[in-house]
Amino acid sequence: MRKCEFGVLLICGAVLLSGCSLLDQDKGVLELPPNPQSFEQIYEEDTGDTTISVSGRTYSYFGTVKDSFSNDSIRECLGYVDDDKNMRVYTLYDDPYDNYIMVRYINGIMEQPQFLRAVDTRMKDVFTPSYIESLGYECWGSSGLHYEMPAAYVRFVCNCENVKFIDYEVSINGEFAFTGETGYPSHKPVDKGEIFDLEINEWEAGDKAEKDEPFDVVITFVIIDPDDNTHEVEGSYEREMMFGATLVGLEIREENGKYYLYEDV
Repeated sequence: MRKCEFGVLLICGAVLLSGCSLLDQDKGVLELPPNPQSFEQIYEEDTGDTTISVSGRTYSYFGTVKDSFSNDSIRECLGYVDDDKNMRVYTLYDDPYDNYIMVRYINGIMEQPQFLRAVDTRMKDVFTPSYIESLGYECWGSSGLHYEMPAAYVRFVCNCENVKFIDYEVSINGEFAFTGETGYPSHKPVDKGEIFDLEINEWEAGDKAEKDEPFDVVITFVIIDPDDNTHEVEGSYEREMMFGATLVGLEIREENGKYYLYEDV
C-alpha cells in the first residue's frame, strides 16, 4: 500500500506531453473563474493524509486517470491550491455527489490529473466515474467504489394515435428530480401500442434516493401531438421502487380527445 502523503509528489510527476498546448485548446473549461478560491493543502500527521477542504468537505488523495480523461467531464474550476494559480481544483460532471474533486497542474505542458476523494466516504462503497483509478493509498483501506448502479425502469404503453412526443416529469421522495421526453428525432409519429422504458438512473436521482433502499416515485405525463399542441395526461403514476427494478403495467389511452393513465393492465 502507498502512503497518502505521496499524493503531493505524484502531482509533480506523470507528465503528459502533447504536440500542442492543451491549455490553449480547452482554455474555456480549464481557466480560473472570475473570483477563484485559494485552497490550502494540509498534512495530517495523525493519519498521514494530505487534505484539501472544499465547500465544507475534506478531501484526500485517492487516485489518478484509469485509461483516459476528457476535459468534457469537467464541470467547473473552483480555484487553485497553495497560492499556485497553475495548480487548479475542478468538480466533475460525472460525479453528481461531489465525492471526488480533481487537482490538475496547468502550465503549458499538462500533467496527469489527480483525484481526491471526500474523507467522509471512507469504508463506504460510492459511485466513481469510470476514468478514476485508485492508487491504493493505505489511508483509504477497503473503501469501495463502483462504476455503475443498475437503473430503475418504468415500462409504459402508448395506446394512442397522433402522438409525436411524450414528455414526463419525475419526482423522487417528494422532490422534483428530472424531466424527459420520448419520441423520434425525425418527428415520426409514435405507433399505437408502442412500448417505452422510462429510465431512472443514479445521476438523475442525485441525493434524493439512497443506494439499496426503496424510494417513492411520482411520474406525470404530457402528450404532444403532430401540430405541437400539448395535452396533459390525467392521473399520475405513484410507486415505491428500487434501483435495478423494472415496473410494468402502465398505459396511456385516449378517450374522447382526452388522455388518461391506466395501471396494472
